[in-house]
Amino acid sequence: MTAIDTSKSAPPAAAAGASGPVPGAAATDSAAGTEDRFLKLLVAQMRNQDPLNPLDNAQVTSQLAQINTVRGIEQLNASVSKMAAASGTVSPVSALGLLGRQVLVPADSVDWPGPGSTAAGSDSAVPASSPLRLGYQLPAAARAVRVELIDAAGRVVFTHEAADAQAGVGMFPWNGAATGGGNVPAGTYRLRASALGYDGVALAVEALAPARVTAVSQAGDGARVELGGRAAQPASAVRAVL
Repeated sequence: MTAIDTSKSAPPAAAAGASGPVPGAAATDSAAGTEDRFLKLLVAQMRNQDPLNPLDNAQVTSQLAQINTVRGIEQLNASVSKMAAASGTVSPVSALGLLGRQVLVPADSVDWPGPGSTAAGSDSAVPASSPLRLGYQLPAAARAVRVELIDAAGRVVFTHEAADAQAGVGMFPWNGAATGGGNVPAGTYRLRASALGYDGVALAVEALAPARVTAVSQAGDGARVELGGRAAQPASAVRAVL
């Protein structure tokens, strides 16, 4: 932007007063602050201009237009930022479709009711003999992924391995079978997931377990889902709907 010619200002004292700190002005580099300083400097120059060599009207108009453009861009950026923040928030209305559905959410454990029984409670209306859908979420493609189920004694009772896994959510069934043969007894099993990227560096992978959505509520950060047998989580924590 072409600067206003300060050489046309009369006394140095007047120019210094115009360009110096102004009481009450915002000490910021925002477009509003820039516009305020520009207008104060422009008024001071117009008051002290040489009558025989006045300011160029075309130049002043061009600079005013550029200042307005900067202010408009700042307001547009603020509006876009608000829209982006709103788009990342799930509303309770949009989460109503999750009611009664089984979903995959990040978890560090999973409950297995045991073979030949039906899981108790409204959160598990599926016979225990039916496989559970477990999963993982990868931030990037991985050369290898491993998900382990660990019993209360710290023993790994089941291991799922996947090669050349794509980024995102991966799922697999588990019907209570132990890796060494047979079935594991009913109980709570800890989930442990690990992954190795193609560059040989470990990836931050999330283990996912199923839960049934029993209610949807409003929270400060958007919708929250009540999960049978688990703590409530933001609706954005749902990684897949089963």
